[in-house]
Amino acid sequence: MDQNLLPPPGGRYAPSRRGVLAAAGAVGITASLASVLPVRVAFADTPGRTLVILSLRGGMDGLNALVPGADPNYAGLRADIAIPTGQLISMDRTFGLHPAYASLRPLLDAGKVAAVPAAGLLDNSRSHFQDTFELEIGGDGQGSGYLTRLLSVLSPGSAFRAVQEGGSLPTAYLGATEALTLNGIENFEASGWGESAAEQAATSTALGALFAGTDAARPYARGVATTLAALAEGREIAAKPYTPADGVTYPDEGLGRALQDIARLIKVGSGVRVATLETGGYDTHVGQGGVTGTLATLQKRQADSIAAFFADLGTKAADVTLVTIQEFGRRADTNGNGGTDHGGGGVMFVIGGGAVGGVHGQWRGLAPDQLDDHAVPVLNDYRNVLGDAIRWLGMSQAQLGTVFPGLTYTPVGVTAA
Repeated sequence: MDQNLLPPPGGRYAPSRRGVLAAAGAVGITASLASVLPVRVAFADTPGRTLVILSLRGGMDGLNALVPGADPNYAGLRADIAIPTGQLISMDRTFGLHPAYASLRPLLDAGKVAAVPAAGLLDNSRSHFQDTFELEIGGDGQGSGYLTRLLSVLSPGSAFRAVQEGGSLPTAYLGATEALTLNGIENFEASGWGESAAEQAATSTALGALFAGTDAARPYARGVATTLAALAEGREIAAKPYTPADGVTYPDEGLGRALQDIARLIKVGSGVRVATLETGGYDTHVGQGGVTGTLATLQKRQADSIAAFFADLGTKAADVTLVTIQEFGRRADTNGNGGTDHGGGGVMFVIGGGAVGGVHGQWRGLAPDQLDDHAVPVLNDYRNVLGDAIRWLGMSQAQLGTVFPGLTYTPVGVTAA
């Protein structure tokens, strides 16, 4: 058993969330856990709305996604990677989507694709590590991630209230929160808990009893309870084979599989309120490409996965909103290697049930005197874009102040109430 699950003498040590979850795992935990858990964590009766946050690691080139094709400076800055205006998917008089986003047309036509150019971290450093950290902390001097603070003001829910698909928990979950890391519900299992279902059930029962009673209110006890309940529910979900809705095919790669798993959890009513996932490869310093090429391939995969996700959700799509986020955008001009270097403002997409279609936020164009060291400046604080999405979840403006302390919230208009 992982020693992080056991408190030292006196019981004062709060184990890490990752320590608890690392020992958790096998889907072979029985539903009888309810009798030994200090709290009952079960499927939510009314799951409510769900916010999905997709991180595009590496800094996607916003000018190659939401393309300002009508800007007179665009073609000259982009050299041989410029997208011909005739191939853009029209958004408004200035902007069009890269043709790789063609699979989003049904959502676009339904007014469910919103885009914000020049969006990001106001004081970005153009450092992947530093800007990702600052972005996910969500404010100067904070000791927790912004999603941890969001969960603190959301109403209590199921064991699957907050999930990260793939990888480890991002900094956005830093702090005392009960978020689960999944690599597909089929793989959510506890290693080292015995080979048989009976052995696994005995281990889970023992752990439930160990952290019940007077210890039940301690943070680590709640974490254990959530983990055990999640394992029980995970077995229940995984026991039923999943087939996407008729006509829906997800890309058979990481992002597609992760979004399919999130759709599955939402559709069975597991109570997901916040889901996070990430996809990489967007640090395109070399050989970025234009209409086709490295970046276009990534963007098509991104669009196809998102389109499949919302088609799969069916009527439940009305209660799900997906937001894309990245640490920074790219420079407006190309470098000598057929790519783009680290810049400032990028693009954020808000897609799905809560989205108000169109291009939103401030934009000043690509004239030389409007650029910041050859890059689009950040004109739209990413926290305001997320703020719109969080308000759509049902949060008050006062609660939003808990999520982003110090922010003077200015609605961008990307979501409806």
